[in-house]
Amino acid sequence: WTSREATSLTAVPRRLAVIGGGVVACEMSHAARGLGADEVTMLVRGTGLLARMEPLAGEMVSAAFRDEGVDVRRGTSVTRVSRGDDGTVTLTLSDGGTLEADEILVATGRHLNTDDVGLESVGLEPGRPVSVDDSLRADGIDGAWLYAVGDVNGRNLLTHRGKYQARVCGDVIAARARRESEDATGLRATSDARGAPQVVF
Repeated sequence: WTSREATSLTAVPRRLAVIGGGVVACEMSHAARGLGADEVTMLVRGTGLLARMEPLAGEMVSAAFRDEGVDVRRGTSVTRVSRGDDGTVTLTLSDGGTLEADEILVATGRHLNTDDVGLESVGLEPGRPVSVDDSLRADGIDGAWLYAVGDVNGRNLLTHRGKYQARVCGDVIAARARRESEDATGLRATSDARGAPQVVF
């Protein structure tokens, strides 16, 4: 599973293996255990949970998981995964051990994907974030017609920030169209990239 399957499940697996220790891994591990999964095992490559946040946050979540019965295995990588005819998932671990589960959630993060969307056709470099100004207009485009919102611009890789940027971008495009068609001065909307809140549920 990815986060999409995990957040749209209709039945809770009895045994869930979670690869990762970030926000999605923690949220879905907590949810699965709270909804009735007998075994939730987190396989974390690093030494702690929520590594991009203050250490205290990861420590508090780790303590809560101990109390809830979530098995957090730090310093553990998965080297192989297979699913048997009966549906059981077998994970081979970096220490040579194995783990069996009914489902596996891969929550190791997402990366922007600009490799194969044609950026080179407009003079931008594929595989990199699209640099934008505060109105979300792509830098270096003749005619200033290209806008980029969400993860693709690399500013804030958070869903709510992408939605915020989309609203700002819509306002900018509408104001620009109004100015061009009516010669009106219109509003100048910009996206503030400072102080983006993030919550772990």
